[in-house]
Amino acid sequence: MISESILTLLKREKNSSGLSASLLSSSLSLPTSSVYEGIAELKKLGYKIETEKGKIYRLTSVPDSLIPLEIHDNLKTKILGKRILSYRTLKSTNDLAYRLAEEKAPEGTLIVAEKQTAGKGRLGRKWLSPPERGIWMSLILRPKIPPAKAPGLSLCTGLALVQTIREKTGLKADLKWPNDCLIEGKKFAGILLELSAELDKVNFVIIGVGVNVNQVQDDFPKNLKGKATSILMESGKRYSRVELLKTFLEKLEKIYLNFKTFGLKFYLEEIKSSSSMLGHKVKLLYGKEKIKGIVKDIDENGSLILETRGHLGTISSGEVTLI
Repeated sequence: MISESILTLLKREKNSSGLSASLLSSSLSLPTSSVYEGIAELKKLGYKIETEKGKIYRLTSVPDSLIPLEIHDNLKTKILGKRILSYRTLKSTNDLAYRLAEEKAPEGTLIVAEKQTAGKGRLGRKWLSPPERGIWMSLILRPKIPPAKAPGLSLCTGLALVQTIREKTGLKADLKWPNDCLIEGKKFAGILLELSAELDKVNFVIIGVGVNVNQVQDDFPKNLKGKATSILMESGKRYSRVELLKTFLEKLEKIYLNFKTFGLKFYLEEIKSSSSMLGHKVKLLYGKEKIKGIVKDIDENGSLILETRGHLGTISSGEVTLI
């Protein structure tokens, strides 16, 4: 892509006196008319480029936009995010990812949207996805694992999110089994797994992720106030969504590649230590059944070990609330 090649050179010389159109032209073996078109395209995407005498260009700022040009820049992954589809508005990144997976889209394909009009949460709930406030994304994975192992990917994803937020912001993020991430007991991220499988194999898994990054209190409806939060609300600081996304992809890829071979074995202790549930009394909604008990452990399949009336039971799915 011409604009991407131009951007690479401009970023390299960001603190210099600028690059001339003729130098960009010769460096990229392009006619100057293509350079002008590439600069115009970058400006449309939100890049601030100073122009001196109409021919010298200097990059002064980059947009915090979830566009391939920015996500690809210095992304240290081999699989995740190598192919990126980016949209201003999309009904649901998961719906599109599922359709593309059925059409044989490659593993690691990333779908991102600045806004979702019908973002999906678990149990048919909606996920609020306002424009340019958070990370609304889905990944296509094709692990060669039995279907019973697939739910463990939710904990893998949650762990990568927790690691990312702790490293980049210093906030103490926690895992809430099986698919939420919390700060101070309030939800800032959710995970939705959808899969296509046969009796003995997984065809593909869609990992949908929503992360509240730069919302303020008024961005949430009244029924979510006190329950939902954002990185900005907890830290008092705005963070680059692009940088958070890239760090998350790098951490998730490392965990995912290990998971495909060893399952949750090597990350299970970190998952447990990051859990907001372990050792606490909870109420579990399992289908139409309501169960109360104490979370004693998380096993290698990612299931909860729940103590109820002196007996231990294994819970593979459900809605859990601290009591």
